[in-house]
Amino acid sequence: MLEFLKIADNLKNVRRFSSAPEMKEKESSADHSWRLSLMVYMVAEELNLNIDRFRAVKIALVHDVVEAVCGDVDYRDIVSGKDTKEAKEQRELVAINQLAAMLSDKMSRDIKKLWMEYEAGETEESKFVKAMDKMETISHLVCTGYATYDVPEIIATYADKHVAKVPELKPMLRDIKLQLKQEFLKGGFVWKDEYDLI
Repeated sequence: MLEFLKIADNLKNVRRFSSAPEMKEKESSADHSWRLSLMVYMVAEELNLNIDRFRAVKIALVHDVVEAVCGDVDYRDIVSGKDTKEAKEQRELVAINQLAAMLSDKMSRDIKKLWMEYEAGETEESKFVKAMDKMETISHLVCTGYATYDVPEIIATYADKHVAKVPELKPMLRDIKLQLKQEFLKGGFVWKDEYDLI
């Protein structure tokens, strides 16, 4: 377990693409996972969702653990064709198997099952965490400001598909999009009518 945690510590050094110009360092995968876990706990409680909230938090905690081994893949690289979803999935599957092999049988099964549950996105808990994951990213981009918006059309609709699977989250996404729209306008980006559709 200590070896697993040592490798998981690498998440602090895995940088995500977004950062404000005045930030000394880009956000790490560990930063993102921590904030997502906090959001999952708070939003599930606030909305009194009929899900296993503890399981949802556990899913949030491990959803990006593979990035400690294989790094983060920028969604823009998938959209542009620099990388493929299939190649990313294959690298991550190798990584989760490598990480799980370090743990006791029970912990290995638990970590791998939580990660695979998130990837499959079929349970209510995993649908919720996936939607929150996308909203956390957009919320972070609101905080960093318009200077990081090199692909505004992707940013504006990034969470829509997943939030549609958890209708209780639509009001929250609308609030985030209102803030995002203000950043778009500050940066001189066009806010299209379809961005408001969820």
